Amino acid sequence: MTTFFSGLLQTSLAVRYSLIIAVVSLAFFVPFLGTVHLFDWDEINFAESAREMLVTGNYTRVQINFEPFWEKPPLFIWLQALSMHLFGVNEFAARLPNALCGTITLLVLFFIGRRLYNERFGLFWAMAYFGSFLPHFYFKTAIIDPVFNLFIFLGVYCFFLASTLDENSPLWQRRKYLIFSGTFIGLGILTKGPVALLVSGLSGIIYTLISFYRFRRWVLTITDALLFGAVALVVSSLWYGLETVQHGWWFLWSFISYQIGLFREPVAGHGQPFYYHFVVLLFGVFPASFIALPAFRRAAADRDTPSAFALLMIILFGVVLTIFSISQTKIAHYSSLCYFPLTFLATHQICQVLSGKAAWRTSASVACAVFGSLIALLLVLFPIVISHPSWILPFIKDELVRAVLQSPVAWSGYEWLIGAAYFVLVMLSVWLLQQQKFEFGFGTLFFSSALTLHFFTLFIAPKVEAYTQAEPIRFYQSLQDEDCYIVTGYKSYAPYFYARLRPNQSPSTLDHEWLATGPIKKPAYFVAKLDGAKWYEQFPELKVIKRSGGYVFFKREVPASP
Repeated sequence: MTTFFSGLLQTSLAVRYSLIIAVVSLAFFVPFLGTVHLFDWDEINFAESAREMLVTGNYTRVQINFEPFWEKPPLFIWLQALSMHLFGVNEFAARLPNALCGTITLLVLFFIGRRLYNERFGLFWAMAYFGSFLPHFYFKTAIIDPVFNLFIFLGVYCFFLASTLDENSPLWQRRKYLIFSGTFIGLGILTKGPVALLVSGLSGIIYTLISFYRFRRWVLTITDALLFGAVALVVSSLWYGLETVQHGWWFLWSFISYQIGLFREPVAGHGQPFYYHFVVLLFGVFPASFIALPAFRRAAADRDTPSAFALLMIILFGVVLTIFSISQTKIAHYSSLCYFPLTFLATHQICQVLSGKAAWRTSASVACAVFGSLIALLLVLFPIVISHPSWILPFIKDELVRAVLQSPVAWSGYEWLIGAAYFVLVMLSVWLLQQQKFEFGFGTLFFSSALTLHFFTLFIAPKVEAYTQAEPIRFYQSLQDEDCYIVTGYKSYAPYFYARLRPNQSPSTLDHEWLATGPIKKPAYFVAKLDGAKWYEQFPELKVIKRSGGYVFFKREVPASP
């Protein structure tokens, strides 16, 4: 009877914690998703593909400007298309899948942490992910990676569950976990591509070899690997196979060539030094990254099941970091799968401190205080300085930057309070940690980051967007009901989404010079950045209709019939 009530109490506690996680995360992730326009390129890119699915009714092929787009498979875009079907073609609908993914992710972390350790571990793991800057931020965006990462993480976790079963366990149970693992990785391949199989496969192989060295037992057999791979192949072939049958090998080869190209050479100016992702993870996943550092050495030291999972997390972290550090194309979210092992290790260190098995050193408090103060200082200075462009214009020679800074953006004058409040909360959390009030200290540290990011996206991000892209987006929106050509002097997906272009309205094969001089049948609009406008100014029929925010807007009327 005592065992029954104890189990009931634990279940009740888990339900209570999961409800708290769900309510708090939804309150932070879902409201105000549509406050800021989608950002060029990635956010608009995927949202536009979803919009075009709704326009054409073709849900089997990813398109941009109603032409085949081979860079991404469709699963995440299907989620966006479903959201747009329910809530309309807008920013809220485009970002909603990731917001919901955020809540699901935090619940997954809680229940996995609870299964491996206890409720406290699960709660702090969810808190560490929720309260670190980049992990939290990406759930407010419309990029693919949060959903992609969740599928890979679930696939790796199911593989781990299979690896913990010994030879006395029922064979069906092991196969069940391997089928789940292959299914999740297959869904990952459908979300972003075969890198899901590469990352999970390498992690599994390395984990198997190290486990054999440590325990003299193969946790993964050839049969297991074949079953896992076959399931991943079958699931991913539900679309890749259909695409190949319908349209031949062209798409598949173009997709593979593009992925190889990303790895071999920097694409679209995204070349960065080898250590780029180390820096992004250390500072972008604050405060979890700072807390996690001591755990890299100690987390996998024991030979129990939780330590085995810690080993797998360290391996996953190393595999992702190595692959994308070697890759010549480096973008911040490429290493975002590392957020799972990094926040796990931070949670491990926190629980070690709470249980008295590890000390919280003054140097750790100092590091958190210093970096937190730097972030707070930036959040204080940025709105003050940028709202007074006359202070910095004398030091800037670039005409485009000068024009952008002089954009008509309305600042309230109180935005700096976000940084000031963050400084107070960071100092409070450090003081609590030094007083050994660890639960309140870590909780305050993570919550302060989440709260600061929430207010940043609400009050500062819209103004940043006003400087960078709001002018052309408003211009495109004004053309939604006009049958016209729209082209830009720089790479942008914004005209497609915000002008609501229709099939064949403004094909990408159009030659800009022909539009400026040829026998067009409808008006043509040209948008150029200030430093690229001179080329368009050479054509006398192009009339400047607006200059604002570092952009120049041209129009060519339909020439009169001779």
